[in-house]
Amino acid sequence: MRTALRPIMVVVAALFIGLAARDLARRWESGAPIDIRPAFVALSVLPLALGLVVLGLAWAFILEELTGRPIPRWPAIALHIESQAARYIPGKVGVPLFRMLGAPRIGATSAEVGSSFAIEFTSFIAVGAMVGFGLLAAGGEQFAGANALIGRWRLPVLLALGAVLVALMTVDRARAPERVRKLLAPEGRGPLMPARLPLVHAVYSLTWAAHGACAALAVGATPGAAIGGSGLFVLAPIAGFLAMATPGGIGVREALLSVGLAPAVGPAAALGAALISRATSLAVDVGGLLIARLLCRRAAPR
Repeated sequence: MRTALRPIMVVVAALFIGLAARDLARRWESGAPIDIRPAFVALSVLPLALGLVVLGLAWAFILEELTGRPIPRWPAIALHIESQAARYIPGKVGVPLFRMLGAPRIGATSAEVGSSFAIEFTSFIAVGAMVGFGLLAAGGEQFAGANALIGRWRLPVLLALGAVLVALMTVDRARAPERVRKLLAPEGRGPLMPARLPLVHAVYSLTWAAHGACAALAVGATPGAAIGGSGLFVLAPIAGFLAMATPGGIGVREALLSVGLAPAVGPAAALGAALISRATSLAVDVGGLLIARLLCRRAAPR
């Protein structure tokens, strides 16, 4: 099954990446002309590349907490990077499935990898929302509209997410409800989530904020607007991932960025920043996938 599914998933992911690239080119050509600063476009790639490694490292930490044994760092990071390409499969089911298929490569079971995805997803959403909302709140009057849109439900959502994080980091898994234990299949004792995981995910969120600031500067935003709007680039991938039907959050992410950035940089520049963000993230995903495959082939026993 693994042998049959892997090439199918790769082909489907590549197909959606190609369609996304074509759609980006079409939308870019139909938009109003804007002045692009290539240096900032190139600079925006670096935080995304760092983020791939940071996110993979965070996943290795989760597996070590669940299994109670060391997980090989670079093979786990490589598998995580490979699975990220599966975001472009509708329904996002390819992400956990791809990791479960590669579980033997890092000495883990499919059940352990599946459990780790649920914990990773919780921390990723909670920490990303906290960082994104925090940066957006510091953006001032330029982003008052975006803050007003989310202000009604921001506080209760953040409190609920924070409570879930604290529970996962402090409550012994043996005391978790039976349904939770059966679903996650955790072994041993101790919390399900390592205390360092939210910190690592906070670093990952900041890499997206840095990327967003560079993308905004690339279309002529002032430094204040670029930094203030960087929180939108943290929240947009979360919104795109939660939109399960859309491959890679295509459309959802761009809509949130275009609407949120428009008051600060103008509609045309806001769309330009959104498209730059999508194009560079696609390039990093593809480049990371190719590098991860190369590393895995070199590390494989001959």
